[in-house]
Amino acid sequence: MILRSEYPRPNYVRELWQTLNGQWDFVFDDDDRGMAEEWFRRGLPNPLKITVPFCYQSPYSGIDSQDVHETVWYQREFELPDEWQGKRILLNFGAVDYHALVWVNGHLAGENRGGYASFTLDITDLLRRGANSVTVRAVDRPVTSQPRGKQKARYQNFGCWYTPVTGIWQSAWLEAVGSTYLDHIRMVPDIDRRLLTIDYWLSRYEPDLVLKCDISLAGKLVAATSVAVEERHTLFSDIIPRRDGSLAVDIPAAELWSPESPTLYDVKFTLLKGERVLDEVQTYTGMRKVHAEKGRIYLNNEPYYPRMVLDQGFWPEGVYTAPSVEAIRYDVDMTKKFGFNGARKHQKFEDPYYYYFCDKLGLLVWGEMPAPYIYDEEVCQNITAEWQRLVIQHYNHPSLMAWVPVNESWGVDQLTQPQHADDPRLVHYMVMLYHLTKSLDPTRLVVGNDGWHQAETDIVAIHDYTQDADDLGRKYAAFKQDRHSRAFTHGHQILLSGYRYQGQPIMITEYGGVKAEEQGAEGWGYGEAAKSFDEMLERIAALTNAILEEEEICGYCYTQLTDVEQEVNGLMTCDRKSKVEPERFRAIFGVEPQR
Repeated sequence: MILRSEYPRPNYVRELWQTLNGQWDFVFDDDDRGMAEEWFRRGLPNPLKITVPFCYQSPYSGIDSQDVHETVWYQREFELPDEWQGKRILLNFGAVDYHALVWVNGHLAGENRGGYASFTLDITDLLRRGANSVTVRAVDRPVTSQPRGKQKARYQNFGCWYTPVTGIWQSAWLEAVGSTYLDHIRMVPDIDRRLLTIDYWLSRYEPDLVLKCDISLAGKLVAATSVAVEERHTLFSDIIPRRDGSLAVDIPAAELWSPESPTLYDVKFTLLKGERVLDEVQTYTGMRKVHAEKGRIYLNNEPYYPRMVLDQGFWPEGVYTAPSVEAIRYDVDMTKKFGFNGARKHQKFEDPYYYYFCDKLGLLVWGEMPAPYIYDEEVCQNITAEWQRLVIQHYNHPSLMAWVPVNESWGVDQLTQPQHADDPRLVHYMVMLYHLTKSLDPTRLVVGNDGWHQAETDIVAIHDYTQDADDLGRKYAAFKQDRHSRAFTHGHQILLSGYRYQGQPIMITEYGGVKAEEQGAEGWGYGEAAKSFDEMLERIAALTNAILEEEEICGYCYTQLTDVEQEVNGLMTCDRKSKVEPERFRAIFGVEPQR
């Protein structure tokens, strides 16, 4: 049985595809022998069986081991359909944590470094008729210079760090395309001009190509255009033609996307050479605009109050990997049923279906880079390389409203240590990530360092886990008097010295985390546990109302949607059972501030 057999990338769909999920041979390589012994050519010795795309640490993998193994190997065979003959074949991986080497039929096909960004390899020239083999070597070292997010790098779980994830944890699949194909696209909605600008990148330039774009709404064609792919050069290079281009499409009387009305336009791209279709991609877009102005967040040019929940994306059966597409949709559905209009996907980039359901059902999302911890040159290289790819790969989701490259100074942890806090590299690194993000995507808000120690930022984002609403009010009053004060529970400056408040929107982006003893679960929450679920609700309501009543605050994010392993302060348990009736949460989180 293949647990995850659906097409893996619902916002960039090709018709000719074949899953590689399911049973693979699998070996731990603790002595690092595989390269020297050429397992990629000779086969894996005495292999176990693993179910891809579940990591070996998870029950659904079939292995369910919590031992530390830095190097693992995967191998399986596949055959191509006869009708794929003459086409180029792409091998796709949704995510492999952390450094992957990939061989096809014993020949190196490519490599990838980064545990969250997807990657694609053109393996056409390595294939043969009949059975083919694919081998993956994944190296995942428990070091803090890797972007880890909430994956522990210690032997035991501790605090808010949980089971680590090694190797393949999102889907693997094959696709068939023509001699030239669409590498990726970027769709930029402009609601003020009712215009959709599209930038595209091909796998290579080829003469006499035409790119056709059809846009429809509810099955009715609303716009269509075709452009010839021109041979383009620059002053600096006339040897190899550029492989990118752009086009613009008018969307008359555009219907706008919002959580309350998540209108999506279907978009079909067809790459033609004469009458021959080289590639066809089905996707979608939402016409919407996000910006900040005069201390408020705006959606589609109207003031908007984000009522968000922190969501860590861990599952008991699959750790990082949801057991099914239905399970992903359930989380989005429950988030909305609880009264939230957004989610901060915390320290993780999620399965593509998560963003698909946020787009489709209407839920705003913050995209947050999984953190390393102690700053050094390796951290800078690892983060900047993968962060750029993640921003580009997730650009087209209308639900994504903000980017978070740093959380709570993780990755620049020296800022919390007085003896190292004056290292000039730390702030330069954060400011660089802010501007790097803006250089890739100027259409969204960027939170420079969610929680504290903020320099350049579009939103002043504050974390505080007091369990007393009056205490929260006193702390915020002190912050209003001095934007550089250390008023909140963590004792850090919200705005770093040297960076003045410039009228940005202010949000409380972590608060609450209330545990109820009535649940009867071992584990922790913030502060003293509530005795009952009723007391839990009273405390959550008081804290939330204190935020809603503060005129200056323009949004919040409650911690958190679900329990995660030893952390039992969610609105749902680890296995997604709501701790009280959803309507009782909605009575708290579904309330707009009275302004």
